[in-house]
Amino acid sequence: MSDSVSATLTVQERTLRYAEVQRLDDGPRLPGIGGQTFSFDLAGALLQQEADEEQTRQVQEALQEMLDGSEARDLRIGVHPPQSYSFFTPISSDVPVRDRQRQLLQQAALVTGVRSKKELHMTSETVRTTQDSDGEPFMWVHVLAIPDAADQRMARIVDALPVREYAWVPSSEAAARVTSRVEQTGGSAKEALRPYTLAVGQYATHTEYALSRNREWYHSHYSEEAHGAENRAYFAVGFLNRVGVPLDGIGRLFVYGTDVGLGAYEPFQTIFAQDPEILNPLQTVDSRIDHPPDEPSAFAPCIGAGMGDYLG
Repeated sequence: MSDSVSATLTVQERTLRYAEVQRLDDGPRLPGIGGQTFSFDLAGALLQQEADEEQTRQVQEALQEMLDGSEARDLRIGVHPPQSYSFFTPISSDVPVRDRQRQLLQQAALVTGVRSKKELHMTSETVRTTQDSDGEPFMWVHVLAIPDAADQRMARIVDALPVREYAWVPSSEAAARVTSRVEQTGGSAKEALRPYTLAVGQYATHTEYALSRNREWYHSHYSEEAHGAENRAYFAVGFLNRVGVPLDGIGRLFVYGTDVGLGAYEPFQTIFAQDPEILNPLQTVDSRIDHPPDEPSAFAPCIGAGMGDYLG
């Protein structure tokens, strides 16, 4: 196994997508990529409190076959918002670390309705620091909470795989890492004056929004009601308004996910005065695969999950 190689996967309805990402000094390399569609609701089988043991076994066997001969040290699971509790919360920078954890647990209880922290596997990370209207510093912290039963189920699956450990990764953060790689190739003077990048993830179950500033993840949002171009644009504008980002601050606009077509994003072009681009993660890696997937943008969160450091 190699510390520089991660196996990654995402689940969306009945489809599992996986990749191997090798992190090298000159950029990421993609030794392998693929997917499998199951006869049952894959997300439900893996990520809910209760699961069918036979379905869990089928997933485990599929992953064993996919990772046979892999050099990956760890497995990273890109998890979409409806499959987890994913939220941002502000915390004063002056609050001691122990009190911060208490605040995060209290906020998680409000968001999830869970009474005991033992029911959740929760991770958090500081995404950015800023100041309030009085000039006092505070942090925007992202919290990702998975039902503990689902986390324990994944632990049992991983025990049978040739990897040492695993981590859950927010799909929007993973997608933002891909847009950052795209933007490292350079940009126009106009884009430099518009420091924000918006990536819109289109799925049958939901629409997710990943916002970056100067190639760093900034904030995220999702909606299960944003169906169709007009609705997706409406929720995008509402999201940006809530986080105080002007519409003319968006310098790049990307679209990823399933059944993506730029023709359906004409309202975005009008609102942001930007041409939407399909986010192709294969353009950001040194690909060593002979048969690329038919819909590369659906793999953006999967490949992006392997680009960051999520494990200690």
